[in-house]
Amino acid sequence: MIRISAVLFVLAALTGFLFAPGLQAISVSDSTWAQQWIQNSRTDYRSLQNTCSERHAATALQLEQLEHRLQPGAALSCEDGYLLLFEKLQLEKKLRALEEEAELKILRLRFRKSIEMLKILYEKILGMDHHFSSLRAHQQMMRISNPHEYPQFKAVKSVLDERMQRKLGFVLPAFMESNPYLSAVFSIISLTLSNEGRANREQLDQIDCILDFTVRMHNDLNLIGFEAGYLHEADLSLKQECETLFADCAKPLGFDLSLDACRETDDWERLYRLLDHPPTDTQHNLSQHLAHQQSKTHLLFSIERIVRFIDRYCAFVNQCKEYYKKFARITDSYNQNQACAATLSGALDQIRSDIRITLDKFTSAYNLPEMQGSRLKDLLYGIE
Repeated sequence: MIRISAVLFVLAALTGFLFAPGLQAISVSDSTWAQQWIQNSRTDYRSLQNTCSERHAATALQLEQLEHRLQPGAALSCEDGYLLLFEKLQLEKKLRALEEEAELKILRLRFRKSIEMLKILYEKILGMDHHFSSLRAHQQMMRISNPHEYPQFKAVKSVLDERMQRKLGFVLPAFMESNPYLSAVFSIISLTLSNEGRANREQLDQIDCILDFTVRMHNDLNLIGFEAGYLHEADLSLKQECETLFADCAKPLGFDLSLDACRETDDWERLYRLLDHPPTDTQHNLSQHLAHQQSKTHLLFSIERIVRFIDRYCAFVNQCKEYYKKFARITDSYNQNQACAATLSGALDQIRSDIRITLDKFTSAYNLPEMQGSRLKDLLYGIE
């Protein structure tokens, strides 16, 4: 019983809950959810510990008293001795059954909390999916890396187009006009050929600055866009893995709803009832001991898979943090005081702000430091 108590205490201190009975759903962005989780977990585990300990202690006391009556030299008739011996065997059997039941209840509670953690992770993964899908930085960079978004460039280009048409009778075709860089090159050639002296030199310097800035931004946009797209695809893959894992864990209990459907219908209590009271046909076709052994095997295997998934989730969040640190370094490398960037300095500031907000989300809202390292082993193995 000491081992059971130790496991319960460790689980209470280090694993805890996501949703204890009667506790309202905790927002994934709430900075206090971990503290609430641990507090409610301790309550759940200590309640189970007290119940199991009381039942075990009462039976153990009966057995101790009976063994005292069976001490050598006790004045007992053969009939009384046989009856007491039979009662001792029954009490020992009851103690073993209580220990097995306590072990299974602990496993069920650990499984329930693992499922609840999976539920929280799913919410976070959905949050990342929504975030990747609606990220404004990419659209902002599309604007700031297009030279035609700059009033100075558009003004010069309009004049140059008119000069080229008047001198050479040439107008850039519409399909080339839609390409900002072909159009920009045409504008430079036009400015060079127009040969209007110092005024042209100043205009050339101005749009040259814009082109240099936007071309570099365009290359970085391709890099950030590609890598952000990769992270989004990885997030979708993690989402699919989470849904498959939930189905594999819940199906043997007789629960056939998908994770998304369970989330939409809020049908968690039915899953937990099935966990505490498995389908009758399973118990009918198998002995109770064998049914318990199969249930324990499934619960242990499911817990281990969920713990490994938590590892993968944490690794993905850390990967995203590193990517967005790089994105921040890229955008911070542009000098906001450049004359050619001044007209869209607000857009560049917005890009930087979006990237920093995203980085902060991966550092705080999506991060799970409480569930990393040794705590995962404690959840799985109950190591003190």
